[in-house]
Amino acid sequence: MIRGKRQERIVADIEKRAMANARKPIIGIVSALSIDEDMLKMPNRYANAIVSAGGAPIALPFTSDVSVYEALFPSIDGFLLSGGNDISPVRYGGDIAYGKLTELTPGREELEYLILSFARQFNVPVLGICRGMQMMNVSLGGSLYEDIADQFEAGDRELIHWQELDYALPTHKVHIDADSLLGSMLELEEASVNTMHHQGIKTLAPCLRACAWSTDGLIEAIEDPALDFFIGVQWHPEFFAGGKVMGTLFRSLVKKAGEARYVESGCGDRLRILRHECDGHWPKIAFADAM
Repeated sequence: MIRGKRQERIVADIEKRAMANARKPIIGIVSALSIDEDMLKMPNRYANAIVSAGGAPIALPFTSDVSVYEALFPSIDGFLLSGGNDISPVRYGGDIAYGKLTELTPGREELEYLILSFARQFNVPVLGICRGMQMMNVSLGGSLYEDIADQFEAGDRELIHWQELDYALPTHKVHIDADSLLGSMLELEEASVNTMHHQGIKTLAPCLRACAWSTDGLIEAIEDPALDFFIGVQWHPEFFAGGKVMGTLFRSLVKKAGEARYVESGCGDRLRILRHECDGHWPKIAFADAM
């Protein structure tokens, strides 16, 4: 009897240590790209938010060599698309000569499109923030206002989408659909958020669902009901990641990423990426098992 209890304690101790040493979910983060400096830039707030949520963040490289992503993607459990510069209007039928566009980064667009294609095929969790949300929409056939102040017919004309206050301070409210995945996660129908964007969703991609709006009617969050975690928010929750509400976004991403690692429909340990140029806004991407 004594030996049996001792063995049980040993087994329990081994299981406890195994759980403590289990690999943290790996979250691949897309950084901003400075073309002139040939430099990736990522505020450490994004990485800190993932670490605080229990994940292990890595910054993804930008390269035209898809074999790099063939090696990386099978080890990544979830993705975070960060904020940054504008998306080229060529991707959604806009005006490339529009005068208020920021520096365009086609290499980043290619990487993000590859990530989103991969994530959708294998149901890998994705959180898009600001530009990241806009990229999710554009990649699936939606469009953007190239400048909200010029092109958006606002219901609340007093709402400014690029705040002058410290970005860590919320400046307006968003209404959240309680029946959405986002609503069920945050357990709120209204939230106070920050705002720093001059573009926004104009036409929502057909497969996506709007799940939050600012008081002027602009879409502030989206999700794909067909996937386990494919959520984009227009505000910057990384400034509030230490709080109970916005921290939930990152904790939910990491939790889903941990679960997704064990799903049998995943890509496995080996991956082959097939990319073909076409006449559309994006290349054709397909994935296959590497032989």
